[in-house]
Amino acid sequence: MSAWFADPRTPLDLPLAPSGTPYQQRVWSLLRTIPAGQSQTYGELAERLGSAPRAVGGACAANPLLLLIPCHRVVARQGLGGFSAGVGREGSLALKRWLLDHESSLRS
Repeated sequence: MSAWFADPRTPLDLPLAPSGTPYQQRVWSLLRTIPAGQSQTYGELAERLGSAPRAVGGACAANPLLLLIPCHRVVARQGLGGFSAGVGREGSLALKRWLLDHESSLRS
């Protein structure tokens, strides 16, 4: 994990078995395909899943493994969108912003 903090392009490839609904599992699997330093909107993911943006947001909010399943890479069409890091709304959005900045800081 410390290697990721030094270089967010370091894969965090660990065996994962988070408990969730079949839909949440589909969303979480898709989130793991978004490369570090990039983001996609809730709407883009919903379109790929044949779903709705709010449903994608709900699955992101239920994500139990915030760094390993990078829901912070999902943003609103205009702005950051939400993030559920358990530190209140402002703290969660500050963390989301930091994670996105951290991952994009090493883009070449």
